[in-house]
Amino acid sequence: MTVSTSTAFTMTANQIVTRAFKVLGIGTEGEPLTSNMYADGLEDLNLLIKTLGAQDHLWIRTEGTLATVAGQAGYTVSNPKPMRVQSVRRVVGGVETPLNEMARDTYFAQPNKSLSPSIPTQFYYDPQQATGVLYLWPAPSAQFVAEQTLNVSFWRRMADIVTSSDELDMPQEWLQTIIWNLANDLETQYPVNDVRIAQKIERRAALLMRDLKNFDNEPASLYMQPDRQGLMR
Repeated sequence: MTVSTSTAFTMTANQIVTRAFKVLGIGTEGEPLTSNMYADGLEDLNLLIKTLGAQDHLWIRTEGTLATVAGQAGYTVSNPKPMRVQSVRRVVGGVETPLNEMARDTYFAQPNKSLSPSIPTQFYYDPQQATGVLYLWPAPSAQFVAEQTLNVSFWRRMADIVTSSDELDMPQEWLQTIIWNLANDLETQYPVNDVRIAQKIERRAALLMRDLKNFDNEPASLYMQPDRQGLMR
């Protein structure tokens, strides 16, 4: 028996759309899909990507750095725009110290945001539509800018499907899940004749999504302890 050494299997957007229609029983006998069918498939595929992009996935967790400016509290970030900022750490001498995350109301309730620059100890991330704004409190001082840097962990946006030859911005393990969930979405526009097949597609899509989301987690344990700072004795 010969076993392949390749693990690079992938599919283009066109192949994914074609396979999703075949799940619906369309195109299985060799009849070509129309241009409108491909357009509907690519549009629904992008909508599915956008929905999944609003969730945490291991492969969209990204590391970056933030260039600070003395006396500046807010920093616009757009390339790529973080969906969520998980953590911000100041770095000096190779040692990282995490900043505490603030809620929106807490940050904007601060009376002094940039009048007394110092070492930032807290941050708030405001994910607006096109760009995000990362706020530091207090604003960094000139000494901080000269001596320390900021590392940022965030969720990046997933890439769109622009052309029919584009591949998914996802691991190959997601291909089948995407195909069946795309077929389930398309079924409202291209309904199957047998209600049992429609129910099977819906169940299969949901099961694949559930199982893959369960896999898409860190295997390491997470340890927590209460923060007793500021508690009265």
